[in-house]
Amino acid sequence: MAPASSFLVLSGIAVIAVALRYLFPRRRQSFLESKSYPPGPKSPSIPTLDVWVQFQEWGREYGDLVYIHENNMLILNTAQVAVDLLERRARIYSDRAMTNMMKLSGSESVFSLQRYSDKWRGNRKFFQQHFRKSASSHFYTAQYRKTHQFLHNLINVPEEFMHHTMSVGLIYAVLYGLDVGSEDPLAQKAVETMHLLAQAVNQSFPTIERFPWLRFMPSWFPGCGFQQVANKCAQGIKEVDTIPFDIAVNNLKTGKGTSLIAELALESEGDPINLARVKAMGTASFLGKTMSSIASFLLAMTQHPDIQSKAQAEIDHVIGRDRLPTFEDRQSLPYVESIYREIMRMHPPIPVDTAHLSTEDDFYRGYHVPKGCQVIANIWSINRDPNVFPDPDKFMPERFLNSPIGPFTNINDIYAFGFGRRVCAGRHMADNTIWLTVASVLATLNLRNAKDDAGNEVDIPGEYTRTFLRHPLPYRSSITPRDLQARELIFATARE
Repeated sequence: MAPASSFLVLSGIAVIAVALRYLFPRRRQSFLESKSYPPGPKSPSIPTLDVWVQFQEWGREYGDLVYIHENNMLILNTAQVAVDLLERRARIYSDRAMTNMMKLSGSESVFSLQRYSDKWRGNRKFFQQHFRKSASSHFYTAQYRKTHQFLHNLINVPEEFMHHTMSVGLIYAVLYGLDVGSEDPLAQKAVETMHLLAQAVNQSFPTIERFPWLRFMPSWFPGCGFQQVANKCAQGIKEVDTIPFDIAVNNLKTGKGTSLIAELALESEGDPINLARVKAMGTASFLGKTMSSIASFLLAMTQHPDIQSKAQAEIDHVIGRDRLPTFEDRQSLPYVESIYREIMRMHPPIPVDTAHLSTEDDFYRGYHVPKGCQVIANIWSINRDPNVFPDPDKFMPERFLNSPIGPFTNINDIYAFGFGRRVCAGRHMADNTIWLTVASVLATLNLRNAKDDAGNEVDIPGEYTRTFLRHPLPYRSSITPRDLQARELIFATARE
């Protein structure tokens, strides 16, 4: 072939290659754009209060899938679509969004908020080794002790029942071997940091997202108020990571006591990656909202004394009155289990699951789900699907007791713990803690409406907080031992 001809052929090939390189991505982009997105409201205003209720209303109007185009956000309002996407297609939907505000607030060190990566997978594997179902018995002693102390606090200072927190103290006992009460600075710092982190993750801070360079400006600079929240949160995470860790390690080295965290730290000496994982384990555990579920249970029993009495009769028949319930009793108490399941259905501590992030384009039910889409399971709506739960706004433990499969189903059926690979890693410990508290309170205490000076019952509004972390607002209640024997039992077990 002549040189000129060869040059023309090669030039033609080059032109075709360049054309293919630019044509096909553009044709693919055009193809994706031609696909329809799930339906949803146009230019909506997403509320900061009771957002799960608004998501539920959009679900009634637009269907199981609601897409917010301006935010590239997909809302899942039924269990079927949540399981289909977040579990069966977990490979695509296991990432997390990480905003500039979250980075400034220290979220990258929090296991449950980390991006889907080798680092996260390593942290998840490490965490699950110690919080899997088969390891649950390791926590029993601390769970019994803290539950019995909780009962003692309820009858000793009943007017302070809204302030008797147990979940934070339980984590300190289980992981660090520390006896920390609700008024301890360690406990207060953990609770404060948890709320700051929720604020950083779920509230809008548009200035830092639009102008990332503002992170270099002082907090007094116009538009930089976000820095106060971010700095306080980041410092809180560091303290929650480090202070109890150092105390636990020092206690082990000085012979004052051992703990899971201290033993793991000793095993991880010389391994900075594993040592960081040990520290982060505590922070991830504090993010659970066990106490919110317990508070919802106390409110529900005060509002429904007939259900309370029925559960007490079951406990008296199965266990008797001379001891407190144990984990071995659980399978013999189906009505108590049904109450627990109904609490988790009606009052999930986090009604809207933290957003999953899609890592590639996907198609579901004929709709296009774009890469980088925030996919949010509306647990509130999922748990109130009238096709699954008739009369969904009514507290009815019988819906689980009388179901064909009964109340003792897989823990994955409790959607309050989340979905897919991002499901709550500490759910087995949380599940046991809430159930034991429910059973122990029912076995020993009567919860009733408080009475005013004239002897009239005080009305309970039953109102809840309206932001990301949902729990009952303060109310008045009467908490008394069921009888003298129950009182003596509580005092005896609290001293053990």
